[in-house]
Amino acid sequence: MKKVIISLFLIVFATASFSQQIIQKQTLTKADYQQKSKKQKKIAFIFLGAGAAMIITGVIIPEGELTDRFDPRTFSYYHKNDGIKGALILGGGLSMLGSIPFFIASGKNKRRSNAISAFIQMERAPILQGMAFSTQSFPAAGMRISL
Repeated sequence: MKKVIISLFLIVFATASFSQQIIQKQTLTKADYQQKSKKQKKIAFIFLGAGAAMIITGVIIPEGELTDRFDPRTFSYYHKNDGIKGALILGGGLSMLGSIPFFIASGKNKRRSNAISAFIQMERAPILQGMAFSTQSFPAAGMRISL
C-alpha cells in the first residue's frame, strides 16, 4: 500500500511540475491587420524598386577594357566589368523575386482585415419572473471573423 501511495504521489508531482502552461493567443484586430498589410506592402515595393534599380545599373555600366581571359562559351574575351554587371543583374533579379511573397502576404492580411467586423445589437433572452417566463432585451457586442 505504501508503494502505491508513493508512486501515485510521484506521478501527480511529475505531471504538475513538468507540464506547460497554455498561453492564450491574442486575436488581432482590424487595425492590426491593416497596419501589417501596409508594412508588408511597403517592404515589397522597396525590394521591387531596389531590384529594378540594380538591374538598370547593371545594364548601364560600361563594359570596360578587355582582359586576357577567354570565355569558351561565348568565344570572346572577358571585359573588366563583367563580374560587377552580372552580380548586379543577378542580385536585382533575386530582389525582385523576393518581393513576391511580401505582396502575397500583404494581400492576405488585407483580406483578413476586411473580413473582420465588430457589431453591437440588441439580443433577447428569456427570464423567469415569478411563475412565468418573459423576454428581456439587452445590448450585445461582438466581433465576426470570417476566415
